[in-house]
Amino acid sequence: MSPLLYVVFIVVFGSLFYLLLKRQLLTKRQKAFIDYAYKKQVKAKINNAQEILEKSDPVLSYLSKMDKNIVSKLLYGILVFVFFYIINALFNLKLAQSTLGIIGILAIIFFVLAPSYIAKYIVQSRVTKIGKDIPMFVDLLAICVQSGMSIEQSIVFLRGSIEQVNKAFLPFLNKLIAKTEVSGLEVALDELQKELPSQEISMLCATLKQSLRYGSGIYETLMGLSAEIRESELLKVEEIIGKLAAKMSVPLILFFMFPVIIVIAAPGVMRVMGNF
Repeated sequence: MSPLLYVVFIVVFGSLFYLLLKRQLLTKRQKAFIDYAYKKQVKAKINNAQEILEKSDPVLSYLSKMDKNIVSKLLYGILVFVFFYIINALFNLKLAQSTLGIIGILAIIFFVLAPSYIAKYIVQSRVTKIGKDIPMFVDLLAICVQSGMSIEQSIVFLRGSIEQVNKAFLPFLNKLIAKTEVSGLEVALDELQKELPSQEISMLCATLKQSLRYGSGIYETLMGLSAEIRESELLKVEEIIGKLAAKMSVPLILFFMFPVIIVIAAPGVMRVMGNF
């Protein structure tokens, strides 16, 4: 092969490699941008949900106030240090000054970082619980509509009993009713969809808005939605169980298969070693 063909081959191959690499990097950037936008949107919804839940939840309200007050965080860390210092002096634990200092620093770091993470965990668990209890709310809403009530009347009627189903959903329902009285149900549903980062809430809001716009049969639609959400939850549980079986295979191999092999092979190995 002539040198010119070598050069042409290298140029063509290099160009193709460059184009493929550039396309792959562009795809990764687009995916990263989409993921960032989605996470930002979910974070905004969680913040909105946290603001609403703080008004009715004393624990979240206290954590929010503590997270905004750096002085209280430092004070709690110092109190932990003083507590360990007094315990060390009273019971003669003989803890070194450096150990007490590390305990104090770790306590301050904990109280600086922990409140926001604990609040986010509580909000996320409440939102998840709301999503799981939505099928029951949808069933009750469908029964009220079937009895002759409008959607607005059904939501107002269910406000009195929703606390028994899910207490965390009550402030969102109160805000939905208040917004409905001012701007109408469709606008209120849009606000609810923005405030709660839950797929089940989005499905419910979309179903109700479709019924308001096109006048479709709401009872059958709500019952179908309830069944669909329950089926989705069942699929999630089955997926978790399927992943659990795959994860359990590693400890079974390490702690069961190898000991069984050793127990089976040990007598033969010992006999062979005895012959020598």
